[in-house]
Amino acid sequence: MTDNEPEPLDDFTRVHAKLSALEIVLGVLIGRLSEENPEIREDVKRDVAAILSDMPIEGPSEELIVTEVRRAAELLTSVSIG
Repeated sequence: MTDNEPEPLDDFTRVHAKLSALEIVLGVLIGRLSEENPEIREDVKRDVAAILSDMPIEGPSEELIVTEVRRAAELLTSVSIG
């Protein structure tokens, strides 16, 4: 490691950062789903898929997080809110 490279994150810090980011994403997801427009729901599904595809998965706990977010997004986009 050189002086310009950041120190690698420990497992707990990496998982905590991902959980925090996913909390924000799910908050936005729930807000967008309060609208009944099917086009918005499809946009949400596409956005969640894009975010998760860009996320590096480096262990079983991170895989579990991604799996749960996918499951939650699918459930939220299949019900009517409001």
